[in-house]
Amino acid sequence: MNAIKGFVGLLVGCCVVAGVGAQTLAAYTEEWAPYNFQQGQLVKGISADLLRESCEAARLRCNLQLMPWARANKLVRGTPNTVLFTTARKPDRENDFLWVGPILPRTTWVYVRPEIAAANVRELKTLRFGIVRDEAAQRDLLKAGVPPGAMVEDSSNTAILRLMLSGVVDAMVDTEVAMAWSVRNSGLDAATVVKHVKLTDEGAYYFALNLQSDPAVVERLQTALDKLRRQGRVEALVRRYTQK
Repeated sequence: MNAIKGFVGLLVGCCVVAGVGAQTLAAYTEEWAPYNFQQGQLVKGISADLLRESCEAARLRCNLQLMPWARANKLVRGTPNTVLFTTARKPDRENDFLWVGPILPRTTWVYVRPEIAAANVRELKTLRFGIVRDEAAQRDLLKAGVPPGAMVEDSSNTAILRLMLSGVVDAMVDTEVAMAWSVRNSGLDAATVVKHVKLTDEGAYYFALNLQSDPAVVERLQTALDKLRRQGRVEALVRRYTQK
């Protein structure tokens, strides 16, 4: 009888592990290379690859999908067991998500066309910005005194860069890594855009999960990410996508 009970207990335990391991997370992100972007049928990039590897190590199925940032943000806020990335963790967002990370540090810069830089315009509130709706940079610009009416929204940083180069807007916000990628892969000369002034280095980039997500899943994902970080995978992924 004890042997039978032991076998049943082992069987149940295996089923529980299998059930937990089979749990699926839906992950949503925007087109923001080299952190996350579409390549063929896959979502690739530093953050996307890191999330995929973290899910594999945590025995989770993660489905990654690209969509406009504002739509992804709204979807994840209303749907348990979903992930929004690459997301800036800032004080005014702290209670909006469950956070797994950090993925990478965050420093953003204001980029302008050369003629704007030559005019030595330092007052950000005098510039017309292109921004991605609901992104953290929008709040940073408001904090810096840029009025809402001086912001033109579009769906991605790639689209914003086109607006800036065509003269529709004067400036945009990006990281050094992402802007270097955009310039290089658009076939532009490096002098086409100028790194003007630092906007902020507040916070870092994280995977942001819906508040109603399974806490055990969040913990497993964090544990897996921490292990990958110790193994040097974050640095390896950054090198893969930035060294040409």
